[in-house]
Amino acid sequence: MARIRETCDLDHTASGPDLKRCPFTTRPTSGNGVNATMTTATTKNTADPVATARALAPRVAELAPEIERERRLLPELVEAFRSAGLFHLPVPAAIGGLQADPVTSAKVVEEISAGDGSAGWCIMIAQQNASFAGFLPLARAREVWGNGQIACGTARPTGRAVKRDDGFIVDGRWPFASGSSHADWFGAECMLFDGDEPVLDAAGNHRSRMLMVPRGEVTIHDTWHTTGLRGTASNDFEVKGAYVPMDRGFQMIVDPPISDWPLYRVPMAIFVNHGAQALGVAKGAIGSAIAIAEKKVGYGSDRPLRETPRIQGVLAEAVVSVAAAREYLYQQTGALWQKAVAGESDADPLLRARVRLATSNAARSSVHAVDLLHTALGTSSLFQNTPLERQFRDIHMAAAHVMISPFTYEAAGRVELGLPAEFPFF
Repeated sequence: MARIRETCDLDHTASGPDLKRCPFTTRPTSGNGVNATMTTATTKNTADPVATARALAPRVAELAPEIERERRLLPELVEAFRSAGLFHLPVPAAIGGLQADPVTSAKVVEEISAGDGSAGWCIMIAQQNASFAGFLPLARAREVWGNGQIACGTARPTGRAVKRDDGFIVDGRWPFASGSSHADWFGAECMLFDGDEPVLDAAGNHRSRMLMVPRGEVTIHDTWHTTGLRGTASNDFEVKGAYVPMDRGFQMIVDPPISDWPLYRVPMAIFVNHGAQALGVAKGAIGSAIAIAEKKVGYGSDRPLRETPRIQGVLAEAVVSVAAAREYLYQQTGALWQKAVAGESDADPLLRARVRLATSNAARSSVHAVDLLHTALGTSSLFQNTPLERQFRDIHMAAAHVMISPFTYEAAGRVELGLPAEFPFF
């Protein structure tokens, strides 16, 4: 056991005083109250968003049960994340964003997810939507994300946008709007129509467009009653007859970025956050498992579980599974970012495929680690409202997302074998 903890100390991402022994330990400390904790984090570490997230993680862990009960991100956390710029890492500096690279964004999501999976998920989704800022004129981007405003939404084209003057009349209903409880704007993917006729591209395909709709034009339906990630408020939202100017939207994957910042040449790179979110939940679960193992005495024994070889072996396997996946994720994402900075982002489909693969692998490895711990620790991991039980539900809910589906392995394997990709990678 001592050796496992010694190895863990080599990782610099540990989150708070109780987390120093192992980077995957997320047991909260007794803080001095939310305001004191958050003031320290947001005033001293704003220049380093990863350090800010790490400082906030213990308090996030303390609030995790309440986040789940309320089924939303708590207002004090929203404000703490907003003031530290954690929702806005991909937003251009010209409109108040931190303009962070994708590795930094992912590490922020990982740190917060170690405290609570739902909180990390909300930051992840806000960052994904914030990456749209590079595809809108600066004035429109400022309208949506200026003054700390937050956007959520969905890329499912379940809405209808009918051309009207220099914009569209939008109607529709969209699922899975994570962060709906605190979002100021909603991204609504719509199929385009000119009257009753579909708008087609040069190849004859029905065109779609991501359009940003203000909260005042949105009705939220309370549909998010789920097994895991209950605090994400991933509800349906509906729009009826809202006018959206044409330049407050863009066609995803097709339209080139307006900003010349390298991130927007690989905009899908922000989706590596799905892997980072899963890694964070797994880190939290390892911390929860250590806390159980230190106190629980095994059946028919007078020794705590931490002294049993079986638990030691399971913990070690969980740690190495998460650590290896984490290393591969950041290695490949960093390489992709360097290509983007050098203006070579379109020249290496194999690297793009490996980034996508690393993202899915991070999620799969995290599920494996949590499953190991959940099984090994018996009834202590089964009671509702205990951290490990919640982390078990959250990791399986997160792993169900299409961005980290097992299909990724087949798609990446095609590219490794010299075959063309069947869909766009990052």
